[in-house]
Amino acid sequence: MTIATERAGSSARLALEGRLDREWAERLAYTLEELLRDGVRSLSVDFERVTYASSAAATVLSRYRDQLAVLRGEVSFTALSPAVRQMFGVAGWDPADLSRSTGRDLAAELRRSSWHAPSNPALTGQLSLASAGRYELSLADPGGALTCRPVGDPTSRLRGPLGPEDCTTVALPIDSFALGIGAIGDDYAGCHDRLGELAAVSGCLAHFPSDGARFADYLVPAGPTPPQAVLASGLVCRGTFAQLIRFRASEQADAVFLSELAGVALKAAGGALAGLVVAGESAGLYGARLRRSPTGAPMRLDVPGVRQWLSFSPEPIYRRATTLIVGVLARSPQPALQAHLRPLDLTRRLWGHFHAAVFSYRPLPQRTVELATLARALFANHQLRDVLHLLWDVRGSGDAPESTLVRGVGWVAPISLT
Repeated sequence: MTIATERAGSSARLALEGRLDREWAERLAYTLEELLRDGVRSLSVDFERVTYASSAAATVLSRYRDQLAVLRGEVSFTALSPAVRQMFGVAGWDPADLSRSTGRDLAAELRRSSWHAPSNPALTGQLSLASAGRYELSLADPGGALTCRPVGDPTSRLRGPLGPEDCTTVALPIDSFALGIGAIGDDYAGCHDRLGELAAVSGCLAHFPSDGARFADYLVPAGPTPPQAVLASGLVCRGTFAQLIRFRASEQADAVFLSELAGVALKAAGGALAGLVVAGESAGLYGARLRRSPTGAPMRLDVPGVRQWLSFSPEPIYRRATTLIVGVLARSPQPALQAHLRPLDLTRRLWGHFHAAVFSYRPLPQRTVELATLARALFANHQLRDVLHLLWDVRGSGDAPESTLVRGVGWVAPISLT
C-alpha cells in the first residue's frame, strides 16, 4: 500500500492506494499522528484506489476524527471505492459521520448484558466426569441447536494449487461461527493470495493473512450487513447454543486440557456431534498457521519443505492470554466431516477441529454475558495477536501435547449437517 501526502498550511490531503489492512492501518495511524502534531486541522482522505479496508482502519479513522473534533478541525472522506463502501458498511458507520462508530460503549454494554442462566436440576449442576477441571453446566436455550455446513475439501490443497472453483464465499451473520482456511473478502480474485487461518464468532472475523503480514486482521460488524469470507475449506455453523459450561482448573491441577473440556461439552450436547465456542484464559496453546497461500502451489508436508508452509509451536505459547476458541467435535466423524476432523486424544475416541483467536490478556467477566457482546468487546478492547489452528500430537505414547486453559466459559449445542 502507498500513502501519498499533500500539505497546504494547516490542511492536508491523503491519497491511499492498495489494501488498508491492520498493518497498514497502524502505519496510517502514525501518519495521522504526525500530521496532528504538525498542526494539520483540515484533512481529506481519498479512498479511490483502496481495494480493501478492515475494522482496524475504521478504528484509526474514528479516533483521528474525534481528536480533530476536539480541536475544532474537520476531516472528509472522498471517492470511496466499492470495496471500501462494503467494508465500512459492515463496520456500521457512515464515512460522513464517523461518530456512530465511536458512540457505543462496549464495556458498559458488556456489563448491562449480564444474565443468569435458569436453574434446572436436570440440566444444571456440577460435572465430575473429568479430573483436571471443575465444570458447572447451565441451560442457555432449551431449544438450542446448530446446523453445520462443511465447505471445501481440506486435502485438496495438497494435490495442487487452489483455484476459484475450490473456494466458496460465505456470509457470516451474528448467529454463526466458522473456522477454516480462508480470508476476509467477497471474491477469490480479491483475496486468493492471503488465504490463512480464519475464525469467526457472532459475525466478528479474525484472520491471519498468509501473504507475509506481520499482524492478524479482523472485521467487526456494527450494522445490518453481515461480513463475508472466502473459504477454501472449513466449517460454518449457524443457530443457537443449548448449554453453557463454566469451567476452571481444579485444586489438584494447574490447567484444563482442551480435549477434556471438549469431552465434557460433547456429553452436555448429547454425545454425538456438537459445536463449541470457548472464551477463556489460556495456560498455553499448541498451534500452527499457514505461511503461504495454497493458491500458488500445492502444499508440502515433508521435512524441510513444511517449514516454508507452516509456522507452528513445538512448545506451548501464549501463556496467560485471552482466547476465543471455535470448533466442531464428534465421537465418530460422519463421512461428510471425516476430512475436516482430527483425533484429539490417543484413543481416537474424540475428534475435532478448533481454531483460536488470541488476544492480549484481560480477565474475563465473572458473570455470564451474551456471546455476541463478549466477542465484540474482545475485539474492541484487546489487541488481537494471532489466529491459530490448534494442534494435538497423537503420534506417540503417553501424554499428547495439547492446549490448556485456566478458566473460562463455553457455549455448546448439538449439530445437524446441512
